[in-house]
Amino acid sequence: MAQLRPEEIDKLFKKPGEKRYDYFIKTVADTEEVFGLADEEGWLLLGDEDNEESEDILPLFPGAEFAERFRVEHGFEEYGIGIVDVNELLTWLDEMEEDNMVVAVFPDLQASGVVIAPAGLKQDLAQELEKYDEEGKKLK
Repeated sequence: MAQLRPEEIDKLFKKPGEKRYDYFIKTVADTEEVFGLADEEGWLLLGDEDNEESEDILPLFPGAEFAERFRVEHGFEEYGIGIVDVNELLTWLDEMEEDNMVVAVFPDLQASGVVIAPAGLKQDLAQELEKYDEEGKKLK
């Protein structure tokens, strides 16, 4: 996939949450990679630290450049860019569902956007992945 220019990254971040969600699904099915922020202890989770009842929210991005821009915007200097294969993500989503976590799919720079249950994201990704053959080529 071609490297996006900074103005293209900005433009995508400014799209409504549903458009970013659609972009995420199509891009991840095409590249078979998902990005987030991670350190030695694991992946960055968002949530209300003052409220122990709040759900853990895993922000995921369709490209490293988006994760990096989010990292810088929010001052998460201690985190690097984490990458996971889409098939491994599908397994993670089952575990996340059991742990009552949710996913922030391609949140914007204000950390808002589509927040979805792991099962919903898994279903949408699996449906999009069915459009590809074994070599990862999109079917007609």
